[in-house]
Amino acid sequence: MHRELMRKNEIPIDDEETSIFMYVLSSIYMYLFIIVLAIVMSINTMVKSWEKDILGSITIQVSPIEDENKKIDADKTQEQLNKVLQFVENAEGVKSVHVIDDETVERLMTPWLGNKVDVNALPIPQLLDVQLKENAEINYDEMTRGLHKVTSNASIDNHRLWLNRLLKFAGSLKTLALSVLFMVIGICAFSIYYSTRTSLGINLNSIEILHIIGAQDDYIAKQYAKSYAKIGFFSGVIGLIFAIPSIVIVSKYGISTGSGLLNSAGLSTFHWLLMMVTPLLSLFYAMGTAYYTVRKSLEKMC
Repeated sequence: MHRELMRKNEIPIDDEETSIFMYVLSSIYMYLFIIVLAIVMSINTMVKSWEKDILGSITIQVSPIEDENKKIDADKTQEQLNKVLQFVENAEGVKSVHVIDDETVERLMTPWLGNKVDVNALPIPQLLDVQLKENAEINYDEMTRGLHKVTSNASIDNHRLWLNRLLKFAGSLKTLALSVLFMVIGICAFSIYYSTRTSLGINLNSIEILHIIGAQDDYIAKQYAKSYAKIGFFSGVIGLIFAIPSIVIVSKYGISTGSGLLNSAGLSTFHWLLMMVTPLLSLFYAMGTAYYTVRKSLEKMC
């Protein structure tokens, strides 16, 4: 195969303006392909992270107890919290429980209430972060009934309602990205098909001479496959060179937003390696498409 690639074409494909046009067009296609591929892989990573971190935990809110003067009774509130902690720790499927400290709660409430508000003076519920065991099946109705026996001031948030909305939104984004991905692949195939057919028409005399001296259709198709393999590979390299900085810049911007949900949309080492081999995928795709197009076209000419 190496000797076939290094061998000079009898058909002057590489000297045509069409070839230069294909280099530019294919480089743009590969850039778009790699960008959209990175988006799809990021969405997959993000969804898996959401399912692991959010579905693997629940939050329990425990409202404080007030005295006759409508002030928080610290002793009774703490006693209530201890009973809830004991109940939750002994619940089936629970891995660990910890109380979210006041500083964390204050930091979470500051963007909404501002720095001048004394958060500690407000009747804000105490929050329990409950981590569940892997693949644990929790009966939330039963847990809620058990909590209400301990205190009527406790409630459970299992995050499933709003997470399902997020997952639906992420699924829509993924479907859109995959549609664009397959559209790029299809348009690229059509471009190679159109370019190859145009080149066959331009070099029709050369092809007829090759037929006269005994060249088979397979030989001519390999000439085109070799040329388009080179176009596919170098276009893939060019697209990759421009795509990587774009992906890195967008990734850093996403992290700088400070959103935990967006921060989970990262790319693993496998994802980067997959993007690095896209020039090889482009090579084989262009080579196969050109070979098939020439073979079918020459069969119709005979």
